[in-house]
Amino acid sequence: MENGDFFAQPLQVPARYEAEGSIEEQVVFALADLGEGTAVEVAEHWLALDPGLSLETCRTRSEQVLADLHEKGLVNASEAPPLRYNLVKETRPHRGRVEDI
Repeated sequence: MENGDFFAQPLQVPARYEAEGSIEEQVVFALADLGEGTAVEVAEHWLALDPGLSLETCRTRSEQVLADLHEKGLVNASEAPPLRYNLVKETRPHRGRVEDI
């Protein structure tokens, strides 16, 4: 296991929307600008930021990016479907046992 695999890099939220930015940057910006939302709500907000895109593309890409970022622990989501994503950090202390490495 390489160090890059063990330590997750923090999510970088762009300061402003860039149409030339990566899909991930665009989705993350849309989520941050919205504050919280389902993948569909993020897609609709992304489309409002960049009307040249199609709603179907925004929905498909938002679902993919947000699910991937959630799997990596870089965005939070509600426990019940439909998942509501946000960038809020956990504020409660961890109460579980940590395994020895």
